[in-house]
This record gives sequence, C-alpha cells and structure tokens, in this order.
Amino acid sequence: MSLMTNLRWLLASAGAAVLLGCETMSGGGLGGLTAALGSLGGGGSTMSGVQNVVQGASAAFKDYSPEEERELGNGFASVLLGARPLLRNDEVQRYVNRVGLWVAEQADTRKDGAGRPIAYQWRFGVIDSDAVNAYATPGGYVFVTRGLLRTLKSEAELAGVLAHEITHVVRGHYLAAVKSGGFAQMAGGIIEARSGNSALSGPMISMVRNIYAKGLDQSDEYDADRYALLWAARAGYAPSGLVQSLHALAAGSAQDANYQMLFATHPPVAERIARLDPLLAGKFAGLTGVSNEARYLALRRSLD
Repeated sequence: MSLMTNLRWLLASAGAAVLLGCETMSGGGLGGLTAALGSLGGGGSTMSGVQNVVQGASAAFKDYSPEEERELGNGFASVLLGARPLLRNDEVQRYVNRVGLWVAEQADTRKDGAGRPIAYQWRFGVIDSDAVNAYATPGGYVFVTRGLLRTLKSEAELAGVLAHEITHVVRGHYLAAVKSGGFAQMAGGIIEARSGNSALSGPMISMVRNIYAKGLDQSDEYDADRYALLWAARAGYAPSGLVQSLHALAAGSAQDANYQMLFATHPPVAERIARLDPLLAGKFAGLTGVSNEARYLALRRSLD
C-alpha cells in the first residue's frame, strides 16, 4: 500500500466510523462526572481546572494556524506511515476509528492563538507493526500498533490509550516539542511541502524521526495521562482503563525490542500508575463505565 493510499484509506475509515457510531453508554456513572471535573493537578474548581486547559494550551498554538497545524500533521503522518504501513484489516481499522472519534468528541474545544476554536479532522489508524506503541501528530492523526492492540484486554483500555494520544494533540505537546527542539524553520518547510503536495526532504524526515525517538517532555506525558481519564470517562468508559493498560505494559521488558522505544520515550510505568491511582480513588471514585471486554477480545482474535 503506497503512502498516499494509506492516507486516503484513513480518510475513508474515519468516514465509515462516523456512520457506524460508537456504543459505550450504559447509563452508568456519567451523572457523577462533575465531581471529577476539578483541577486534575490537585485543588481548584471545575472552572479553574478543566476549563482553563484552553488557556494553558494556547501558547503552543499561537505560531500556527489550524491549517498549518493540519499540514504539519500530514507531514508527521507521512513519515510514520513511510516507516510501517497501515494494517490491512478493515474491521480493525473501523473499530479503532469508531472508538477514537467518540473519545475525541469528549475533549474540550481547543482555541488557536487568536482565540478561535480549532476543529480537528481526527484520523485514527492501526500500524502494521509488532512494536508496542502509540503515536499522535499535530492536527489530529492518532496511530496505535498491532502489537499494542494485542497487549490490551478491553475497549476501555484502548479508549484510555487513545485519550492519552488525543491529549497530546489538543494540548499542543508536539507543537511544543517542535519549538523547544529548535525545529520551527524545518516545520515551516514541512508545511510548505505538504501544502504543495510535495515529498519531504531528507532533513525534514530526520527532524520528525528525531522528535519521536526523543519523545515528549515527561511533564507532557503525565499531563496526557491525567486528561485521558477525563476524556474516557466522559465517553462512558471505565476511567480505570488507562491504568489497566499501563499494568499490561508493565509486563513487557525493556530488553524486548518491541517495547524499547515505548519505555525509552515515556516515564516509568510504575510512576505513571502511582500518579493516577490517587485520582481514581479521589476525583473519579464512584464513577462507573463500560469496559466492553468481550467485544474487544473478539476483535483482537482477528489479529492472530
């Protein structure tokens, strides 16, 4: 499958997922979600906590228009899919898109530097790789690997992982990495190339690979973990899904090549769990949600 075919296929999968919708609501727990909407960092009210995410993220967006961020994301996605193609399994791709699009709808509306709402064109895809990992790009591409799907045990766990990656997008974490890495000029070249439907140069590809190999700031990873609980819970999933996925990842080994990049670019799994457990026992205590374990495991068998 060529790179352009990969990207077109993602567009088609996302469209099909919108038509199919997502079934998570079982009437459990969303009425109590208000109790969890305080500042996820501890203290503060609902308004000064979750709603101020918009203000906290605005600095990352001020250098790019939504259109430029989208083209930058196209460039990032082309590098990821140039390394490994999408999985040739329509059922799995539609499933991940359906879950991802539903969770993305729960994230707070982002605003650009001029205060205008950003409407993301979310695209979710499964990369055909045994590596255990997930990736996001500026502008709304989110990818998980086949190896990761085989590691997870429920739809709630998948929703938690996707919510984590969605947070990286809406909080501008990759845009911040571009800026802090001194890659602003190179990013401009990627935007120009993708706007003209041109191939990326070698240095542009190297820049994107460098960002993914280095990973995001650890504070951004912890930030994505915290907000992932909220987006997944709003979507009707058990908020513990992300922590359960981390426990599954903890069974992996840093000596296993399929886990090396994940462990090298993220904080220690035990520390991530330790920071989330108090939230589950506090602000999210008493919230219920679906796990859809049987449905997920049935789909996972198609990966074997």
